[in-house]
Formats: sequence, C-alpha cells, structure tokens
Amino acid sequence: MTTDLGDFPPAAPTWLTTGRGRPFRALAHQEFRVVWSTFVIGQLGFWIAFLTLQTLMVDLTDANGRWMGLLFFCNLIPMLLLTPLAGLLADRYERRLILVVAFAVMTVIASLLAVFTFADLATPATLLPFAFAIGTVFAFKGPTSQGLIANTVPVADLPSAISLQSVGGNLARVIGPTMAAPVLVLSNQSVAFVLFAAASLIAFVVLLRAQIRANIPAQESGGFFAGLKGGWECARERPPAFAALLMLAVSSLTAGAYFAIFPLVASEVFDRGANGLTTLAAISGIGSVAGAIATGSRESVPTITSVTTLVVLFGASFVVFGLMPNWPLTLLASVAVGGFYFWSMTSINALLQSLVDDARRGRLMALFVVGWAGLVPVGALWQGAFAEAFGARATIVVGGLIVMVYAAATLVVARRRTSLATMSTSIAD
Repeated sequence: MTTDLGDFPPAAPTWLTTGRGRPFRALAHQEFRVVWSTFVIGQLGFWIAFLTLQTLMVDLTDANGRWMGLLFFCNLIPMLLLTPLAGLLADRYERRLILVVAFAVMTVIASLLAVFTFADLATPATLLPFAFAIGTVFAFKGPTSQGLIANTVPVADLPSAISLQSVGGNLARVIGPTMAAPVLVLSNQSVAFVLFAAASLIAFVVLLRAQIRANIPAQESGGFFAGLKGGWECARERPPAFAALLMLAVSSLTAGAYFAIFPLVASEVFDRGANGLTTLAAISGIGSVAGAIATGSRESVPTITSVTTLVVLFGASFVVFGLMPNWPLTLLASVAVGGFYFWSMTSINALLQSLVDDARRGRLMALFVVGWAGLVPVGALWQGAFAEAFGARATIVVGGLIVMVYAAATLVVARRRTSLATMSTSIAD
C-alpha cells in the first residue's frame, strides 16, 4: 500500500490520462520526477564506474581472469549480504535522508578513485576494496529507492512508477557505457571516475534540496534481529508475495544471469567476438525497455496469476533463444528474452509493492533486491561451470526449462487457490 497522495494532479497533461499515456502517468507527480531523476543519474554513474573499473583491471592485470572474477564478486556480493540490513534501515529512518547520505559517500568514493588513478596509485589489490565499497552503497540504495518511489505516487500509478524506474535503469545501462567509452579512448580512467563523482554529487544536491513527503518510520517492539525478519514475515503472511519471491529466486539462479552467458553465445556459438556481444546486448536491451514499459500499461496492479504467466513466457523465450540455429534469429529471440524478463520482474516488483504496508516496505523490497540482483552472481557461477562442461546452448535450454516448469507449477497452484477462494465467497453469499 502506497502513501495516499490524493487524486491525479489536475495540472497534468491530458495525454497522461489516456491509454497511450498510462505507462508515463507517474511523471505527473513532482515528487516522483525528483526521485526518478536522481535514480537515473545514480545508475548512469554506476555503469560508467563499472565499465571503467573493468577496463582499469584489464590494464593492470593484462586481462587476468582471476582478478576480473574477484572484481565482479566484490562489486556484487554486498547486494546479497547487506541488503536485508538496508531494508531495515529504510523502514526505521527517513528514506530520502538515507539516499542523501548514500550519494554523499558515493561522491567521496568516486573522487578517491579518480585521485588514485590520476596519481598512478591504483593496483589490482586496491581496486577490490573500491569495488566492494561501491557495491555496499548500492546495496543500501536498492531497497531505499524502491520504497521511496512507492511513497511518491498513489496506488493507481504504482505500476507506472515501477515501470519507469526499470526503464530508467535499462537506459542508464546502455547510455552509461556509451558515455564512458569515448572518455576512456581519448583520455584515461581518472576522467571517467570524475564523471562518476559528478553524477553522484548532482544526485546528492537534488535530493538534499528536494521537498519529499517523509515515510513514517516503523515503531516496532523487539530488537535488531527481530526487525530483520520483518520482510520475511510480511511475505509469509501474504501467499502471493511469498510465491512471487520464490519464483524470482528460481529465475535469478537459473536464467536471470542470461547476460553472463551472452559472451559465450556471441563468441563460442556464432564466432562474432566483441562486436557480436555488443550487438546482442543492445538488441536485448530494446526488449528490456519494452518489457518494462508494458508493466506500466496495465490499468491495475499485476496479480500473482499474471506475473506467473509472464515468468513462464520468459522461461520459454530463453529456451527458444538457446535453440536458434543462426545469428539473425538469435538476435530476434534475445528481444523476447529481455522483454519477458523485465516485464515479469517489474510486474513482481509492482505486485509486492501493492501488498506490503509501508512500515515493512523497505524490508520486503530488500528481499526483492536480494532475489533479483543478489542471487544473479550465484546463478552465473553454475552457468559458467555448466557451460564449460556441456556448452552454452545446453546451459540456456536447461535454465529456461527449470524456470518454465517451476513457474507453470506455481501458476497451477495460484489458479487453484483463486478458484477455492471464489467458491468460498459464493458459499458465504
């Protein structure tokens, strides 16, 4: 349940009230526009930093695979370990202020990276703590920004808000590296880190000066560890939320790390090299944006049945992607993979946000972030080992089948529960 912000703003453009404008309705709310803009700016900075850290590690280690793996691990492991704590803080303190502190810390980290790189002090060993620090800040930003987004719109515009947040993240994933690439070619990594610091500083200033309605901090009995269980207890109390989180976890562990298998598809299966990987990522990104927008096109909040159907389609599209016999059809299938993946993930997000009370929103969204981002590196580990033994195609098909079968079973259970609930209501009447 979102904060009650009243009716649709009367001064909003009329096209936002039509069917075509439905995916963008959240933009009519000024508080949402402020939070969304800082989210996109922060994501741009992250992807600039992520690409720059990778190129710097390549230069320092001559593309040593072990160091690259450690960099990836240090950057993402905080999402798995620290996000539950971040969710608790997002419920007990004002979310806007948490993000202000996060962007301030990120500005300092980015500035130090720029200084270290400019002074030739960076080494493989020093990059790892920086990667962990960046991942830690983003672990705290994840559930906080998810919760704050929901506080800026009424429940009717929640699918639009979550859809636009996902669209912004996907656009940043494309635009960030695009911005960093010429900088890295024409200068060195320190300039890219300066851009990262500037993006974080801009987001910090905007949020610091913004007038955003504060969430009401949770007042709960019990200690720290009891508070951490709040998100899990909330999910257990709401069967659709629990089912959605389990389905999210299965998807992330088996097929959600599809971007980790893309390099093998481009190079091993079709011998397309780096250009093929770039093309594959860009084409699937088109589907990702379309899928995210589709969530905002709904007239109502997604149900567990509609969400589960989308996950089944994601699994099926992943299987088809793995079976494509040539490069053009593989690119076409990648659009469906990206589209159904982000359509299903943003729909799960919207479903969870609609079911949770605001006092536990941060902790439930922390479980969403863990399931979506925190488990992906774990999934990438088995995918890499499986692909080494059986090939990329087999890895994709097996992962897609697991998702499809699990989601189909969940769909059967969800429909049965809906039928039983309908029968009970009819008998009571």
